[in-house]
Amino acid sequence: MLEMFGIQEKDLYPVCVVATMSSGKSTFINAVLGEAVLPEGNEACTARVIAVLNNERSDRKRAYIVKESGERGYVETDNPKVMEKINADDTVKDILVEMNISSLPSFSKQLVLIDTPGVNNSEDKRHAERTEDLLKHLDRGVIIYLMNATQPATNDDALFLSMVSDYIKKHESLHICFVLNKIDELDEEKENIEEFIKTTKTYIESLGFAQPVIYPLSAYAAKILRLKLNGKKLTKTENRLLQDIYEEYQAAEKNMLRYTDMYHKSSRNYEIGDREITEYELKRAIENTGIQGIEHQIASLIFQDENYLHPPVFNTENYTELNEYYSGKRKSKNTMNYTGRIHWICRACRQVNGENEICLDCGKPNLIWHIAGQ
Repeated sequence: MLEMFGIQEKDLYPVCVVATMSSGKSTFINAVLGEAVLPEGNEACTARVIAVLNNERSDRKRAYIVKESGERGYVETDNPKVMEKINADDTVKDILVEMNISSLPSFSKQLVLIDTPGVNNSEDKRHAERTEDLLKHLDRGVIIYLMNATQPATNDDALFLSMVSDYIKKHESLHICFVLNKIDELDEEKENIEEFIKTTKTYIESLGFAQPVIYPLSAYAAKILRLKLNGKKLTKTENRLLQDIYEEYQAAEKNMLRYTDMYHKSSRNYEIGDREITEYELKRAIENTGIQGIEHQIASLIFQDENYLHPPVFNTENYTELNEYYSGKRKSKNTMNYTGRIHWICRACRQVNGENEICLDCGKPNLIWHIAGQ
């Protein structure tokens, strides 16, 4: 699907995330990215593929879109609401986000992380068709198969896993990693997690996979802790749950993969509730969610691949800026909604513009300003 963006797929190393609906695909990908890039929710999204191209030299995040009409454009996506608007636009065919995925080093290859539509959407058969068509064109790379621990061994999972098994057998350079997500939602007093994982492994083996490796995960916990680590804004619900999630996952016995500590203490501290914790402690909690074991496996598979490739040149000349159309900015007259040393306010439209001296909404120079706290 990336050839429509002018990128030859042979120059990429794909990491394709597949799952049935409600398995937490978007949450998992946002946890890997370390920020809220993809829209999350239980509602079914349009039958489109969203790809995230890793550019280790980039400090920006930009979405390139191709519409059904053939129109091409790009949008700066620092505001999560921008991607929500793009994803809700039925005229958009496919989306390519270019950013630095620091958790997945590309080595000498250009890594692309691909989010696919849920295959069991009963209201729109195009979801399964798009995902199946993508898999047919994969001859190497990694498939991340996400399973919902609260809904194991469903008929939809069995049918999809059997199809994926056929693709894996045909391509020796195509690897698969099984991720058992929402493991934290199991009642440990009623169900032994270790036994649950063994049962799941037996089930996967019965569908044609030899010696599958299963990675237990709480993608939601990993995402929230990474957002905090990276200084990203949390929602009210995420802020409310942050302290409980940290308390649960900072404990050594919660480490799902029993890793040796990988990080040293640093001078940077974070406030969680009424406590001040170190960067080391926060990273250990993230590690305990299981997300890093999956990332390490992906990196290992990339490193083992012998066909090292140079990153392709991504030509963006044919894309028109669409920031204004998809802007996530909003008007407000209440300066208390904003933080910063100076709040510039547009005299023409009353948009509060933070420290930007040019109005973010109408583009006119700001003439009125307010010093925070005065």
